[in-house]
Amino acid sequence: MSEHQKQNYSLPAVKLGEPNDCFKERYGHLINPVADASKYPHIAGKDQIRIYVDGVFDMFHFGHARYILQAKNMFPNTWIVAGVSSGETTNELKGRTVMTEEERCENVRQCRYVDEVICPAPWCLTLEFLDEHNIDFVAQGADPYPMGDIPDIYKPIKDAGRFLPVYRTNSVSTSELISRIIAEYDEYLTRNLERGYTRHDLGINILTEKRLKVKKRVEGVQKRIHDYVADFMAYFYEPISHRIYAYLSDVEGEAEDEEVEESTPAVKPFTTTAGLINSTEKRDGDETSQPETK
Repeated sequence: MSEHQKQNYSLPAVKLGEPNDCFKERYGHLINPVADASKYPHIAGKDQIRIYVDGVFDMFHFGHARYILQAKNMFPNTWIVAGVSSGETTNELKGRTVMTEEERCENVRQCRYVDEVICPAPWCLTLEFLDEHNIDFVAQGADPYPMGDIPDIYKPIKDAGRFLPVYRTNSVSTSELISRIIAEYDEYLTRNLERGYTRHDLGINILTEKRLKVKKRVEGVQKRIHDYVADFMAYFYEPISHRIYAYLSDVEGEAEDEEVEESTPAVKPFTTTAGLINSTEKRDGDETSQPETK
């Protein structure tokens, strides 16, 4: 998956004969584009339809399985014949495979949507081959498949009305899986060396083996240093920083309280006007009026 977006994979198993809405939501189409049997007179009256799927099927993945499932769901009663190309032909026309011919055949045979396997299968199909194996249709991607001077090796099948197009799962391919392994080449080599494989098993020289071991040790030292620094920060720096923050928060709170006190005016005792006048008159009387003596 070029990096495939993380999605919810808590999904039910894909069943035969029913559309998968999750597949449609993720890839934009249903997993089972059902064919209209009335358009194909050569299968009139047949109870079971034999559909042929073919490929290299190297490092068998869910894209392969969904391709076969689409073919399986084309008609109510479908028999899937899977053709697996030979190792010799594949190496010549497409390139070296990761898995052997026997391993690729066994992977396809274990797929629950496959009923029959032909191995080795021809790279270019002919109508004679289809008739020999009682194959009604060939299911493949709709895009032309060129080879050398031939613009589309499936053109004779299409012209005969015995071709059924299926969707490709663009999010995964054998080439992409191999690219991922190459991108993490050192990581996988180191992992297998640690699991007991020798440099001869992995096809590397002694210098590469030494380099990988030194690299692993350096990464181990770096990890220990990183863990030590993280522990130091957790046990010493973070508690101190929390205390400093708490202290500064208290100081800031006290400063705000002082500002509030300074901005509040002093409260003076309240005296009524009447009380002030009576008090003045009383004082004046004490000072000026004396009782008359006889």
